Amino acid sequence: INNGVDVVLDTDTPALAGLTINGKLSFADSKDLELTSEWIMVFGELEIGTEAKPHTRNATITLTDRHEGEQLMGMGDRGIMLSGGTLNLHGNRTNAWTKLSATAEAGATTIYVLDASQWLAGDEIVLASTDYNPRQAERRTIASVNGNIITLTEPLAYMHFGEITFGVDERGEVGLLTRNITIQSSEDSLESYFGGHIMAMVTSRMYVEGVELNRMGQNMELARYPIHWHLVGEGGQGQYIRNSAIHDTFNRCVTVHGTN
Repeated sequence: INNGVDVVLDTDTPALAGLTINGKLSFADSKDLELTSEWIMVFGELEIGTEAKPHTRNATITLTDRHEGEQLMGMGDRGIMLSGGTLNLHGNRTNAWTKLSATAEAGATTIYVLDASQWLAGDEIVLASTDYNPRQAERRTIASVNGNIITLTEPLAYMHFGEITFGVDERGEVGLLTRNITIQSSEDSLESYFGGHIMAMVTSRMYVEGVELNRMGQNMELARYPIHWHLVGEGGQGQYIRNSAIHDTFNRCVTVHGTN
């Protein structure tokens, strides 16, 4: 996408060998869209929604690795890589996190929470462990939502405590993993642990909210993380990642390097 050209993506793409953005690429908000590419190099701007007008349809970017070992400007492979560019990703989910309002027993298929607004059938959630064993965290899919009552597609394996005891709030947390904007690597990364990554070099800008990052990060590779401000110096003011879900990662979550 050449200098000074604004392109609106309004159809799914075939699998691209790579995508370089010198102008601006934005996703149309008229239907669900998927973009598949080995990598995306951003000198200009990649936009899916704005802070003032979040994206409302489903948008998915999948990073593949059919051509292994590529190296782009010191930022590696299988990534969204910014060299002085701007990344604007703004999904429409704002309720990311709540708590149980009652204890959920092992075997339960219904849970009661404080706030299930915006949560939908088909969404994935995670219930934090309320035991000394952190492995009792459980991921489940929502079958239906009725107010703040959530029905799950399969029963819980463990009890999740949902009470305030002696003034101490010990209600288990429940997090929403699903977002309407998803950045992910293709499923082969589950075998290689070589996921996608987002990397912004100095003078680049990232504004990310309401986004799901799935199968991201590259195992045992330095500077290849799900989202990464690299040697940002004093240029990071005003940038953010917020209200987002980062899960099934192969190397860390959010990394900010070289700044105070």
